[in-house]
Amino acid sequence: MPNSVLAADRRVRRRYPVLSQALLAGASGQLRNLATTGGNLLQRTRCVYFQDVTTPCNKREPGSGCSAIEGYNRELAILGASPACVATHPSDMAVAMVALDARVRTQGPSGRRTIPITELHRLAGDEPERDTVLEHGELITAVELPPPGATANSRYRKVRDRASYAFALVSVAAVLELTDGVVGQVRVGLGGVAHKPWRAARLEQALRGAPATTDSFHGAAEVELAEARPLTGNGFKVPLARNVIISTLLELAEGRS
Repeated sequence: MPNSVLAADRRVRRRYPVLSQALLAGASGQLRNLATTGGNLLQRTRCVYFQDVTTPCNKREPGSGCSAIEGYNRELAILGASPACVATHPSDMAVAMVALDARVRTQGPSGRRTIPITELHRLAGDEPERDTVLEHGELITAVELPPPGATANSRYRKVRDRASYAFALVSVAAVLELTDGVVGQVRVGLGGVAHKPWRAARLEQALRGAPATTDSFHGAAEVELAEARPLTGNGFKVPLARNVIISTLLELAEGRS
């Protein structure tokens, strides 16, 4: 099923709005008409140096070096980065899938298995050439979403340099469930900040049982971003991520469209 058809599906729009919004924020209409779920998830994590064969790139040629660390790195990672690679994962859909706690079903030479979406993609570590945990010859056959419920109160917000056909500088996918103004279930995925779609686990832990207020959201965002290590050209991503997290959660808490 093409991404454009999935985004327009009434069941997805009603039960998993964060997924529909993320799909519509990705690429262009022409690309969404061709892109598939598996293909979207398995995009290469990359930066401009990966595509420039005249420059060193550990992802393209292991052991050659990372040109981005001391070069142009405005769009690159602030969380979970490695001395070997600071590229960011480009998918919008994958960030929404992380917030939804999706699971990926695969089939390969070793048989079938189910992988939590949070474990599908890898941080660069010392093997930046490996984007996922899939084995050679292993294929994605399906993606499972959780039963609808709290997922209906979800949202995707993407900040980018231009209104269309651009990767995220920072994106936030959030699912929020409240009881009498207190946070119950909360799941947040971040895009544009790491080598993989980033699950904001520290933020979630800080928010559960807390009042759904600006102060709570601000404090939880600070907890999540305390480990951020910006590069020479992307320090602005830290306050940007904090502000987008807060505004997205406030919209969900207040029931704003």
